[in-house]
Amino acid sequence: MKPIKHLLPIFLSCCFLFLGCGSESNSSDESGSTKEVVLGKITLDNAWARPGSQQGKSAAYLRISNGTASTDTLLSFSSEAAEKIELHESIEHDDGTISMQPAGQQVIPSGEKLRLQPGGLHLMLINLKRDIAVGDSLKLSLKFARVGTITATTPVQIQN
Repeated sequence: MKPIKHLLPIFLSCCFLFLGCGSESNSSDESGSTKEVVLGKITLDNAWARPGSQQGKSAAYLRISNGTASTDTLLSFSSEAAEKIELHESIEHDDGTISMQPAGQQVIPSGEKLRLQPGGLHLMLINLKRDIAVGDSLKLSLKFARVGTITATTPVQIQN
């Protein structure tokens, strides 16, 4: 009976070591293979685009509201009306001039809004496939890292 008493602590130590390794391994497998649950939804509103000519450029604006329980990232954009869309940011320089530069992917925290508006972030529609005039509409598709692609019908209008 005495030899078993000496083996019991060794046996229990091995069990804890084995369970600890197994649990660590499982948690890393889970994080790589499952996505965080996203409750709620991302909504697009106040969308509008400027008129533009075929082969030319236009700009589109909208508000993105993250009503999910998770941070999400705006990855890319597309439209049947343009060959290419880029997210740009207007920059005012010290001398009063304004220029645009590409803006990177935008992270939108849970419960926050991202506003694409004149003088700030906006979508540049490049090489329009057709004329877009006041009264027309176009579809904009925005792809997010977590919720996937959301499409909005966007009226073409002059800024109010």
